[in-house]
Amino acid sequence: MKQKLIWLSIALTFIAAACSSTPTATPEPAATNTAVPNTPVPAAATGEAAVDSIQLVILESFPVQVNVIARGYLPNNCTTIDDVNVVQDGAGFTVSIMTRQNNASNCTETEVPFEEIVSLPVDGLPAGTYTVAVNGNMGSFSLAVDNVAGAEPTAVPEPTATAVPTTATIEGIVWHDLCAPTGTETADSDLPAGCIAAPEGGFEANGLLEDEPGIEGVVINIGEGICPATGLAEATTDADGRFSFTDLNPGTYCVAIDPLTAPNDEILLPGSFTAPDLGEAEVTVSAGETVSGVNFGWDYQFLPVPEVDETTCTKVIQFLEDVTIPDDTEFAPGEQFTKTWRLRNGGTCPWTTNYTLVFVGGDEALSTDPINLPQPVAPGQTIDLSVTLNAPTEFGTYRSNWQIADGNGEPFGVGGDIGEAFWMQIVVAEPGPTPEPNSAVIGGVVWEDICFIRTDGTPSAGCVETAEGSGFYIADGTLNFGEPRLPGVTVTLTDQACSIDGSINANAIVATAVTDDAGLYRFPGLASGVYCVTINAFSPENVDLLIPGDWTWPAPGVGWQGINLAEGEERLEVDFGWDYDD
Repeated sequence: MKQKLIWLSIALTFIAAACSSTPTATPEPAATNTAVPNTPVPAAATGEAAVDSIQLVILESFPVQVNVIARGYLPNNCTTIDDVNVVQDGAGFTVSIMTRQNNASNCTETEVPFEEIVSLPVDGLPAGTYTVAVNGNMGSFSLAVDNVAGAEPTAVPEPTATAVPTTATIEGIVWHDLCAPTGTETADSDLPAGCIAAPEGGFEANGLLEDEPGIEGVVINIGEGICPATGLAEATTDADGRFSFTDLNPGTYCVAIDPLTAPNDEILLPGSFTAPDLGEAEVTVSAGETVSGVNFGWDYQFLPVPEVDETTCTKVIQFLEDVTIPDDTEFAPGEQFTKTWRLRNGGTCPWTTNYTLVFVGGDEALSTDPINLPQPVAPGQTIDLSVTLNAPTEFGTYRSNWQIADGNGEPFGVGGDIGEAFWMQIVVAEPGPTPEPNSAVIGGVVWEDICFIRTDGTPSAGCVETAEGSGFYIADGTLNFGEPRLPGVTVTLTDQACSIDGSINANAIVATAVTDDAGLYRFPGLASGVYCVTINAFSPENVDLLIPGDWTWPAPGVGWQGINLAEGEERLEVDFGWDYDD
């Protein structure tokens, strides 16, 4: 504005000079005037508002009114909500909230919270469920009857007083968040429908409710106050995955799903939440309010299996680890054992339950008929495959080689090479002295794995780069001299093989231990068998001690180890390394 006034002043001066009655002086030779362009006024910057959460509110009226409350942060005090646009397409509403940043010299860099209430055009809508997208945030609401004046129940004689609702309702959906690889090689930027790139590689569901099926029979818990809180009431999803909690007093509630407790474990596992990440949501309600869209997305580990062209997709096994029976484990003649391998589908063909685990060579004494896969395995997914055998009756070392065969019975190998197999190797030997029963021990140390960036931007000793040239570093997973031990960490022992995702089966817990001042823990007095040692960094006992950070040992992001324990054996190096986020 100051520039415009200056130019206006100059223009008026020129006009005044042109209209002056002062006699014209003898003209000097005309000088060449150079035009000075006006400095343009910068246009105000516009963009999409950063919306963190939305809340859908159905008002007590008929026809009903539906508002969506969008909450987020503006980048500074010079930015304001500029425009709100609502577009309806069938059973979906898309709301776009735009901002404008005015050009000013006194803008602060402090974020400013905002709350925008947007009324949705719902008059005349038929009964049904409608989705709402606000700047990438998804929600939904349901109309029990057609939202037209004629559908309102027949009026009754006017009561002496109108009852004011005093309780509230919370409702939502538990849905199967679909993501299936396509069965063909794709670039990282060419994601399958419904998928996003997973941090550890591969794909995972995107956390958006996009006309996907509900999950029936899931038990949801609600508790009073901020999360975590449970114990007030339970609800079970219907055939469409819907649930509701009614007659709630005004206040804040925690709505949560525990996938590890019955019956949810049978319905949901293996898999993980995509929205919200921790399977819980805080909701605040007022008297008479119905809050919809408290939804939970679940991505099954082995579903859905993609449809592919079997003639063009690739069949590749990636060997990950021996879950049980390390090579050269000793057995008595005729002793029964179960060998388990952990494998990943490294190709683009899905492995169906028509695929089989097959013996392809080695000692016939360690062979068996083909074994069908227990569940389908999509590309990039992992499975544990097991075979139960008896040790040969003669002393010696025995080895057998194994592959997977497709639905036509054609085997394929590790790395896609028909000549490469995964194997087991055992030793049949004279039984040694019988150890005392229940005398085995599992133990280890939990330590802080140190890695930091120096003031000059270089990594400290003990750092490794996550990927070559990435510029991101984590600790190296090695217990180096002087690295501190972590006391007070709760360690859990279960008497079964570790799950693929590290989740803990509450029914299989046999003991817990807490690390001492030296970071050490022990599980003494154990019988022989298969065990899993797990540290849940997000458990109530550990979250304040460990978060934020991540595991570096036994592997990046892995906080569990499987142990095949012999009678009387001492396994005292089951260690865990933790790298705090600095």
